[in-house]
Amino acid sequence: MDNVQTSVEANDQEWKQRCNKRMEKLKITRIPIRDVPLQKGLEQEKLHEEKHIMNFELYEAVENGNVDMFVDVVEQVFTNTELTLFAIFDQVTPSGDSLLHVAADLGREQIAELIAYHFPGLLFGTNIKRDTALHAAARFKNSNVIKIILSQVEGLTKLTNANGDTPLHVAVCSRHLSAITELLLADSHVVHYLNNSGKSPLYLAAITGDVDILDLLLQTPFPSNKPLPQCHGNSPLHAAIFERNSGIC
Repeated sequence: MDNVQTSVEANDQEWKQRCNKRMEKLKITRIPIRDVPLQKGLEQEKLHEEKHIMNFELYEAVENGNVDMFVDVVEQVFTNTELTLFAIFDQVTPSGDSLLHVAADLGREQIAELIAYHFPGLLFGTNIKRDTALHAAARFKNSNVIKIILSQVEGLTKLTNANGDTPLHVAVCSRHLSAITELLLADSHVVHYLNNSGKSPLYLAAITGDVDILDLLLQTPFPSNKPLPQCHGNSPLHAAIFERNSGIC
């Protein structure tokens, strides 16, 4: 068993060293300045104007999930488009998702870790719904990606989307216990954060009727010097009664 664990750890370090080295090389590679005809120059200018729209090959590479193949495609796009590496990773889908969002959506752990390590600013990037990659991982129940993202930087658990939802709100609505556990380990205080509808993750857990999730959230008591947050006059307990969740009550 120990040998298997050692082998897994060795393989984990191997891909990181290999891919990180290739990414660092791209970062310091200069884009050659070339004399081009006027028409060609106009075409390149248009390309740079459209640089924020994600290259489809990059999307497919994330979808495939092979981290080495992903770096292969990044190198190809870097060479063929003459965009900087930072401009490549600044690209988004029509819905505003970055490559990190896509990796989080699909649960591509190694690719998500590689992107987050080299471009930590993307951890705070949002799409048109103001979801961060952490929101995306919570929505699509990718607890390992959640753990990877949380290991990179602090403060992400309190970021809210257009609905005022924290990643914990999203995880509770998705009813994914392991994702909720990871988020609570990082920041238990968000249990009582209210979204734009005045609902906390605890309140949402009560109305969904998931006893295991509610029990987990109740391990974080609300500060004694503050009243229990309510939604439309109802506390989480009232919500459970209203929804007739007898398993909770």
